Amino acid sequence: MARDSSNDHRSTERCADVIFIGGPVVTVAPGAPEAEALAVTGGRISAVGSTSDVMQLKQARTEVVDLEGRAILPAFVEAHGHPFEMGLSLAPPAVDVRPFIVPTAARVWQKISDAAKATPKGTEILANGIDPLLQTDLQLPTRSQLDVLVPDNPIVIVSNSGHAAYANTAAFELAGITKDTPKPTGAQFVHGADGELTGEVLEQAAIMRLTVPFLKVVAAHAHTNVRWAYDQLAQAGIATASEHAYEAGPQHALLTKLAQEPDCPLRIRAYEIGTPELANDPANAASKRPGADELFAKIGMKLWADGSPWQGNIFTTFPYLTDATTARMGLGPHHHGGMNYTPEQVSELASAFVEQGWQLSCHVHGDAAVDVVLDAYEKADASPALRSRVEHVGAMRPDQFERAAKLGVTPSFFMEHVYYWGDVLIDELFGPDHGAQWMSAQSALDAGLRISFHNDGTVTPPNPIGNIATAVTRVAKGSGRVLAPEQRIGIDAAIKAATIDAAWQLHLDSDIGSLETGKSADLVVLSANPRTTPPEKLRDLQVEATFLMGRQTYGEKLV
Repeated sequence: MARDSSNDHRSTERCADVIFIGGPVVTVAPGAPEAEALAVTGGRISAVGSTSDVMQLKQARTEVVDLEGRAILPAFVEAHGHPFEMGLSLAPPAVDVRPFIVPTAARVWQKISDAAKATPKGTEILANGIDPLLQTDLQLPTRSQLDVLVPDNPIVIVSNSGHAAYANTAAFELAGITKDTPKPTGAQFVHGADGELTGEVLEQAAIMRLTVPFLKVVAAHAHTNVRWAYDQLAQAGIATASEHAYEAGPQHALLTKLAQEPDCPLRIRAYEIGTPELANDPANAASKRPGADELFAKIGMKLWADGSPWQGNIFTTFPYLTDATTARMGLGPHHHGGMNYTPEQVSELASAFVEQGWQLSCHVHGDAAVDVVLDAYEKADASPALRSRVEHVGAMRPDQFERAAKLGVTPSFFMEHVYYWGDVLIDELFGPDHGAQWMSAQSALDAGLRISFHNDGTVTPPNPIGNIATAVTRVAKGSGRVLAPEQRIGIDAAIKAATIDAAWQLHLDSDIGSLETGKSADLVVLSANPRTTPPEKLRDLQVEATFLMGRQTYGEKLV
């Protein structure tokens, strides 16, 4: 008698590869925020529901994982990341001097001095992360000071904000930068009163020009280092991240190769740095958006408006404070910052890329700069279907969130500004009226917006749990004060910003971001349920396992 192969097929479909039981399943799905069990078949979610119902999919080959009270959620989505920069700037041989690693100036200079002694003469040294606002005893170095500290090697030290860098004479000479070199668009090589280079450069175009020789050295280790960055993100419970400073030339082949590796731990969606050349390139046209099974794809174009609050170059309607900190930053009285790119430049690029069919994403912090960006998006007539984005949005106001909602523009918040720099924002930079309102997430929700959180690559350690904790509590790490308690959001909204709404911003919400039948099995196992964890304990939650399409990418082996 012939076998009924169609019946076998149905039987295979109903057989789960893995079933998770014994802990809350936080679905982030409408109408059913929690379930008892979840099944995975072929890298996709095949059932979510009661333990008794889901266990009907168990057959001889099914693995059953007892969570033992731990919670399972959709894997986190890093909506504004820089894994390529993380790999080049933080993985060895780079020198990590961020305040989270090296808290004092003395230790910063000791670590750099030790690196110089251990590095062969003439070999480039790249350090990343100095921050005089958190490393409070640190004075920004000059070119001549670095010549003395590191006499035998070219050295570049990138600020933690990523918007400034400091170098010695040998580094400028290696990069071919002199006092007569024209400043790049949207950036500058800083000169002193004598016309000589001070050693400081500001903004991406200048930093990239300065570090080109260094990146050539790092490129030899690029695959290993970027893979290291992917693993760092997976350890934080992230299965999908953006690459928000994508350049096809140096990055395309590497990111494509990583995506093709069978153990790749991360899905990447890239936003290419928008240039006039790409704006005028007819080949730079958007194609059909890929599904979640494609682990690397370009989906948008990245623009810049202003800079970093920590560098004093965000464009605001209100002034920086006039105090010792802003004086040390070189800011004069009643300083308002400014644009790195003119309104005309932002508008022209936005219109060109919308015409090409791309999603827009624009770095913007100051409220005056937000108006410029929203004007540009409105002039470009960007369809809400593109889900155009504004990034970081520290000083964005309630009325601007309402305008963004009308235009179909969605914000991504750098929430950890409140945690790490909350005291600085109030006491040293902007005062309580403006500093406390930084990252006004509740105002965005009140306007009906879908929002996301991010850690911005190298700037703060990848930590979606920390983002959620900060959004819910708005507690500043140093003093423990609560910044604008009315801007605290609920735990469910915070989880959505780290999962389904971040996925929506990346045009992946139909495939990832919630635990629903048919979606990709991107999962994170946490030490406890964030929905029932006291707000003050949220930051203590631990990532115990991460899965990408049903394949475990981090943690003690569960499957």
